[in-house]
Amino acid sequence: MKLLALDAATTACSVACWSKDAVTAQREEIAGRRQAEILMPMVKSTMQEAGFDYPMLDAIAVTNGPGSFTGVRIGLATARGLALAAGLPLTGVTTLQALAAAPSKDERRERIILATLDARRDQLYGQFFDENGDPAGDPFAAAAESIPGRLERIFGDGTPLLLVGSGTELAARALDQSGRRYRCSESPPFPHAATIAALVARRGFDRAAGEPVAPFYLRDPGIGPATPDREAG
Repeated sequence: MKLLALDAATTACSVACWSKDAVTAQREEIAGRRQAEILMPMVKSTMQEAGFDYPMLDAIAVTNGPGSFTGVRIGLATARGLALAAGLPLTGVTTLQALAAAPSKDERRERIILATLDARRDQLYGQFFDENGDPAGDPFAAAAESIPGRLERIFGDGTPLLLVGSGTELAARALDQSGRRYRCSESPPFPHAATIAALVARRGFDRAAGEPVAPFYLRDPGIGPATPDREAG
């Protein structure tokens, strides 16, 4: 399977090419608000390094959120345009799924994973996953202070916990105040296209290829901070 994967949903942009169970080329750059400016040049240079032409690809994969509203839209629009022009299927991976898949097997072993993104103003986008990266709860947008109570309601006391993502510092601060123990992953704080490609290759593409990829927002653009228990709609 040959894949082109890209992510522009956060302040980091990344692109990766995948073939024969491995990444063949990848790029990453801190974009700030320059996703629209840098994403296509990154795609072009990564494809050239991998020796890929679009007719060689089986599919294109992209993160569809949550994250920066502008970044999510830019990533999706770019991926849709490329897929349409090349006649390729498009599949989506959430940023939280990508974050949860990034830690090493040793880090994940027998732990619940809390993948989070900093949504600003002490708010988080988050989701719990099991050690295999499968969802162990619904995605949520919530105040960081709600994390200890949410964790206890779902899993009870004592479940080993691994934190990953750009919201780790906020989540850790709330957990420290509650006395809850945790481990912080050494994996990057943002989703990466290489992980997205690996996820799509692992799960098999047929399952996702028939569904349109829509932006996944945990709160509407322009809405203020999430309440402590605001769930995904």
